Amino acid sequence: MAVRLKEILKRLESQCPSAWAVAGDRVGLEVGHPETQVKKILVALEATPEVVAEAARRGAQLLLTHHPLLYQPVKEVREDQPSGRLLAAVIRAGLALVSCHTNLDVAPGGLNDYLAQILGLTEVEVLAETARDSWCKLAVMVPVGYEERLLKTLGDAGLGVIGRYSHCSFAVRGQGTYRPLEGARPFKGEVAKLSRAQEVRLEVLVPESRLEATVALVKEAHPYEEPAYDLYPVKNPGAALGLGRLGRWPKLKPFPQVVSLVKKLFGVKTVKVWGQPAEQVQRVAVCGGSGGDLIGAALSKGAQVYVTGEVRHHQVPAGGCKDFAVLEVGHFASEVVFMEPWAKQLQHLFSETQLAVQVEVAAEQTAPLGYL
Repeated sequence: MAVRLKEILKRLESQCPSAWAVAGDRVGLEVGHPETQVKKILVALEATPEVVAEAARRGAQLLLTHHPLLYQPVKEVREDQPSGRLLAAVIRAGLALVSCHTNLDVAPGGLNDYLAQILGLTEVEVLAETARDSWCKLAVMVPVGYEERLLKTLGDAGLGVIGRYSHCSFAVRGQGTYRPLEGARPFKGEVAKLSRAQEVRLEVLVPESRLEATVALVKEAHPYEEPAYDLYPVKNPGAALGLGRLGRWPKLKPFPQVVSLVKKLFGVKTVKVWGQPAEQVQRVAVCGGSGGDLIGAALSKGAQVYVTGEVRHHQVPAGGCKDFAVLEVGHFASEVVFMEPWAKQLQHLFSETQLAVQVEVAAEQTAPLGYL
């Protein structure tokens, strides 16, 4: 059974809201119609001719990528040019195309959190803060006996998080009243008659950027035809959002061991090294993709090694820095490692929210450049 693309977009908004993308980034639906029926999603780092052909061959209706295809404004679609041929191939294949770019980089549990995880870092924090996601409080009234189901739905979607605790809520019982009007389909009670119900007032904290997706989840999971809920702004400081991550290893690692570990984790044979590395390393920063602009942040926060995808020559501090090194693994390698874990995350998210859609990872992903 297929699901509409707009329902998938709602779930993506709950994982990595488009509001989290950095200014000027292009994320979300790039090609296709929100009413498209989707049975299979193919996940890839980026749309290439090989990946588009694979998506069509494997019967996917949606190609979900990290890199946007339409990152630059489109002036023309000429099939005698590579970009025009690629866009035309997407459309001819009947594929919808959606991208989650810097919003996925920033997202808790997203690309940069995953890189910190595979590196084995502890005490992880945001390297370069881009915003604070303000908190709101959701108070929703639900009939007694249904509060656990609703809490699980919200918690599994990443709502109700306080620090290192998930599925946080407060609940109190009370009595609700309602009189169904003509045309209503009440959960209990009769049209035109005043009804009373034993209800639970369930309160959870919700990031402001996810209010729309949260309300949609409440309406889907709630047994009432018209759920009663309130949304309040609160003064609690919002969670830090940003690019890159900073953490530490429990024990010092010799620099040669660090280089070997990075090569293994990112599946590369060579690593470009900038700077004057320390003999022993414990404090590490990481950022997938083009992370050269965050070298200063890594330095100022005491990182001894900074692992990233690519760096421009003039982004490296002139004269080098003692006991600090940048390890450049390549843009493609620094991000493609997350595509399979991301697909698994999405499959779990869709399954938990009763979306019958299959998520697979593209096999035809190759780096656009290499070394001879």
